[in-house]
Amino acid sequence: MVTTLSRLTGVPERMDDPSLDARELAQALKTLARVNRLFGGTQIVLHHLPRLCHGLPARVRVLDVGTGYADIPRAIVRWAQRRGQPVEITALDRNPETLAVAARACAEYAQIELLRADALELPFPPHRFDVVLASQVLHHMEAGEPARLLGELRRVARHAILVHDLRRGAWPHAVTWAALRLMSRNAIIRHDGPLSIRRGFTPAELEGLARSAGWTAPRVVPHAFFRLALLEDKR
Repeated sequence: MVTTLSRLTGVPERMDDPSLDARELAQALKTLARVNRLFGGTQIVLHHLPRLCHGLPARVRVLDVGTGYADIPRAIVRWAQRRGQPVEITALDRNPETLAVAARACAEYAQIELLRADALELPFPPHRFDVVLASQVLHHMEAGEPARLLGELRRVARHAILVHDLRRGAWPHAVTWAALRLMSRNAIIRHDGPLSIRRGFTPAELEGLARSAGWTAPRVVPHAFFRLALLEDKR
């Protein structure tokens, strides 16, 4: 029998603690980037990107909301270089300490502009970016914030939106708990990983949130390692 846990709210992740020591934060961000590489978070974006970028202008403008360590923007730049595709990426986060860590990692990436801003009040006019991304940001939100975020992403997207997050469930929670204890000694990642699953979504919930935020044709695609991609092509 498949058991779906109720979504856990009101319990913040340690990564969201503004008092977190800067060195601890940097180490956790780097570990999380490794988890993204090993468990498909980065690959989900690169998998869907060719279709989302098909037929777009020569220089594609990308917004990555809640960028964290900006590991996904860096992966997009490398992907674009292999294809000969010019790209401009605005990588946004609200935490200045996180952005400082990301800035050091992005020093050689002129295509990436780092910006401090609130994901729920994006400082851009409508349709500013060709493709808008948000990876594992939605599950950090409380109450009505997930739908509000999805509405903001759609507002600033000219052509396409890709939101990647985690599928909630008893089995995903158990496997994530065990896997992170095998692969990581980082206490923050060990704590936050299973908690992130508990704060995740079902496919039906993601689609419902998107429709409530004004998306007209949302599509949810399941991926390995309990990950979900929520997409809309506005063209």
